[in-house]
Amino acid sequence: MSNTLPFLFALSQIDAHLSLPPGILKSLKRVVSHHTFKIPRHYLNLIDFANPLCPIRGQAVPSVMEENGTGTEDPLGEKDISITPVLLKRHPDRCVFLVSSECAMYCRFCNRRRFAGKAVDPEPYLEESFRHIEEDLHIREVILSGGDPFMLDAGKLQSILIRLRSMKKSLIIRLSTRVPVVYPEGLSQGHIQAIGEAAPVWIIIHINHPREITDEFLKAVSDIRRAGGIPVSQTVLLRNINDCPHVLLALFESLVEAGIKPYYLFQLDDVQGASHFKVKLDRGREIMAYLRSNASGLAVPRYALDIPGGLGKIPVDAEHLERLEGTTMVRLISPSGQIGYYDDNGQESACMKCGMCNEER
Repeated sequence: MSNTLPFLFALSQIDAHLSLPPGILKSLKRVVSHHTFKIPRHYLNLIDFANPLCPIRGQAVPSVMEENGTGTEDPLGEKDISITPVLLKRHPDRCVFLVSSECAMYCRFCNRRRFAGKAVDPEPYLEESFRHIEEDLHIREVILSGGDPFMLDAGKLQSILIRLRSMKKSLIIRLSTRVPVVYPEGLSQGHIQAIGEAAPVWIIIHINHPREITDEFLKAVSDIRRAGGIPVSQTVLLRNINDCPHVLLALFESLVEAGIKPYYLFQLDDVQGASHFKVKLDRGREIMAYLRSNASGLAVPRYALDIPGGLGKIPVDAEHLERLEGTTMVRLISPSGQIGYYDDNGQESACMKCGMCNEER
């Protein structure tokens, strides 16, 4: 494949960097036969291949650990809340609109990894979904997701945004994206113009580590803000990636400096093949305590967990948690009073020796 193409889809394209024994490489090929591989060259160039614990590598490159562990294919129970194949509605006042079937990168911990490389084409279902949004008077917020909306042709994204804005002037529009982080050159002036024509649009940027903050990322964010986009971030707490208070402090304060409000820090969803990324809830709460004591209030996100099975999002604090004696299970109460369970079976993490502090855990 030409080095000028923006994406890599095969392990053979990076195996020279990986320096893995043939047996491990064979296992990785088995992994990607189930969970597809895709990485933009921009993100590939951020990887320190000499460091097996590189936090960029860990998010993008398959691991043999994906063959083990717990988890389910659809941890948030999205199949049960589908109004159309691309419109999800868990709450009466808002919905998730899966407008794109493409991601810029297949993150190894994604809670929708079941769709990687084989997502439903939204096009045949757009009109039906628009009609439902327009006719349901309770809906006041639409979250554009996928896939990644910024992987759509700019004209297509523009038509979707304008259609939504024209049907309900007061509609809150959110757009969830990883493109400014992993594939910033994919954010075109057409995309920026589309945001401007439907402003205000809340841009939810998925970012997990300070090394993802590049000059290209900062330019993309600046363009979004100038157009009338309102950028906030969400981060997944990931073992051996960012489960360190110093790393997250650096990330969140850098985001605030760039004009991005850290919005959510999410406990990992219990998705199949990703349990090696799981961090214990107590560790997450320790990190949050450190952030509250050491970071600007603007740089402290909400720490939250989606209850498995689609029971909703709750803050991670003692009030909502009840441990089941003799197990790793935690009993949770949803906002509507339903009971759910989360397997708090995360493992300890080694210090990544990233140089952001003088401590070793």
